[in-house]
Amino acid sequence: MTAVAGRRLIYVSDDQPGISRRRRGRGFTYIAPDGTTIARGAERRRLEALAVPPAYEDVWMCTLANGHLQATGRDTRKRKQYRYHPDWAEAQAATKFAGLARFGHALPRLRRRVARDLKEKEGEHIFALACAVTLIDRTAMRVGDPAYTRENGSYGALTLRNRHIELDGDKLHLRYRAKGGKNVRRTMTDRKLAGILDRIGDLPGRELLSWVDADGTAHSVGSADLNAYISDITGEDGVTAKTFRTWAGTLSAFKVAEKGGATIKAMSEAAADTLSNTPTIARNSYIHPDVIALVKSDPLELEGLDQRDLFAAEGRLLRFLEYG
Repeated sequence: MTAVAGRRLIYVSDDQPGISRRRRGRGFTYIAPDGTTIARGAERRRLEALAVPPAYEDVWMCTLANGHLQATGRDTRKRKQYRYHPDWAEAQAATKFAGLARFGHALPRLRRRVARDLKEKEGEHIFALACAVTLIDRTAMRVGDPAYTRENGSYGALTLRNRHIELDGDKLHLRYRAKGGKNVRRTMTDRKLAGILDRIGDLPGRELLSWVDADGTAHSVGSADLNAYISDITGEDGVTAKTFRTWAGTLSAFKVAEKGGATIKAMSEAAADTLSNTPTIARNSYIHPDVIALVKSDPLELEGLDQRDLFAAEGRLLRFLEYG
């Protein structure tokens, strides 16, 4: 674990007793678990520095300065939000990016297995999982969360409805509201994906991706099942459906960087366009630091790793991540 002022981060939960706050005038009074008021001083400054928005309700704050989770609360739309210790967030990001090359090596194997599972009958669970991976791999869209769909009307791969996709031969027209309220309008030509989506268009179920059990009952694809499917094939515990977005964001930035003279802004905008995100989020969460370090560098002349089922740019990115 990371050290903080000589102490290591401690894993905590907001189920544990914590500090609450009560509005007082234009600010807040902070109440310790034993009911006492926290006076002005270092502890009060720590709590205020967490910058939990005034509108948040049900706010919980950690009693420990070295707790990995520093605060939680509900925003105005009742969504739970988290404030992590900066060192924890940094360590998590480092872990995510450290495994990206391993994901690149496992990607051909995953794609071959998915291609095999797509030969199963429509409506089978394994077929639905393979469809989900293909959709995420080809579009880099978010996985999707039923709770977000209910609360915010936002969608991802596992929560899309038929109305969100229009097929025109090999063309796909995607029209949906993504996380954060961003309206995605995207047209792409992808014969393989269009063919898959055409096959599942008449399956029962509310979601676009569904499977049917032996009793004829339709089920949506769960994110836990999808991640287990991906992890089992790749042999990497840390690889999930979200890893595809990190790979796609990094790849988009890398394509800009390898031409030479790239700016952080250009790389971030390329990744953001791929991910339907803001450039800031793309820069901070989805682009490998080693690729960011290529800012304003000379053009790269890399020979990609020769792996079947990797696109040429993916092979070059994988070689760069491994050998620099």
